Amino acid sequence: MVNIKLNLLDNGIDYIYESVRSMLKIPTNPQHSWKYSVLHLFSGIELLLKEKLKQEHWSLIFQDVREANLDKLKSGDFVSVYHEELIKRLKNISQITFNDEPIKKLQKLRNKFEHFEINISLEVIQDIVIEVLEEAINFWEEHLKDVSTDSQKEKFEIINSVLIEFEVYQNKKLNKFEKVMNEIEKSGNGLILVCTNCFSLSFAVFKDDEKKCKCFVCNETYSKNDYLKNIRNLEESGEVSLLWRDDPYDRNCSICHKETRIRNKFTDEISFYWCLNCLNREELDPEFNLTASILRSIANHSLEDTMTQEQISQLLQNLVEDIIN
Repeated sequence: MVNIKLNLLDNGIDYIYESVRSMLKIPTNPQHSWKYSVLHLFSGIELLLKEKLKQEHWSLIFQDVREANLDKLKSGDFVSVYHEELIKRLKNISQITFNDEPIKKLQKLRNKFEHFEINISLEVIQDIVIEVLEEAINFWEEHLKDVSTDSQKEKFEIINSVLIEFEVYQNKKLNKFEKVMNEIEKSGNGLILVCTNCFSLSFAVFKDDEKKCKCFVCNETYSKNDYLKNIRNLEESGEVSLLWRDDPYDRNCSICHKETRIRNKFTDEISFYWCLNCLNREELDPEFNLTASILRSIANHSLEDTMTQEQISQLLQNLVEDIIN
């Protein structure tokens, strides 16, 4: 006989894991996927909160503490604390403060999905789910990670990585911190470059070597020297996209002459060299930018199997002329 055994924390993490798994299936069935993402996420974060309260004392997860006993706890045959009381006990007894507003929004959304009917924009659902996932990750990092097992940590890392790769999440984070990132570059004290963890154009690198660098999407932080090492490792391993280019280039800055020159921050048409030491910027050679543009244009056109060599040549010529003009 196979037994299913999940403790309170395992169960909560599993629900949140299923929530982000539903997000991965969104393109095929958005209504179904978002529905189960909402249902699983609310169940998951409730269990995380109860786990923290249980660490204070196991009796506190009973709605009526007077009815608490170990036999009922072991069997699970009891009424657990309701959400509002759960929050009160965490704040008043455990002295834990956090933003409960997104969870309340999720609870209302979950109740509509589970007990009634729903008519709401997809954008609103996305906002609520992403807000709660951020709160869940923050709560986990601050209150539960240090007492969790390796397998629990591994599963939560997967949850975090799925969220980071989710395009809607990335866009919301970029919009949220757009002004901050613009100010960093306008001040001349830092650059916004491609993050070597999530590959979003959201990583702040500062001129001051002592200042920690940070990604505004995935929240990864490390020193400027570590960021440079990550870039070099990507270049040397060949794990770079077409626009990063994998051919050798001069790594010495033409201004400060330090070996801190990298290729980064690519737009659709223009690419740059950046110096991480003095923040000097140089545009890549026009020939490369033209080549990259041609390759992208070709990728966006389908070449029919029946096309003659002359027709293909004419298509390439037209693409080049369009780009140049």
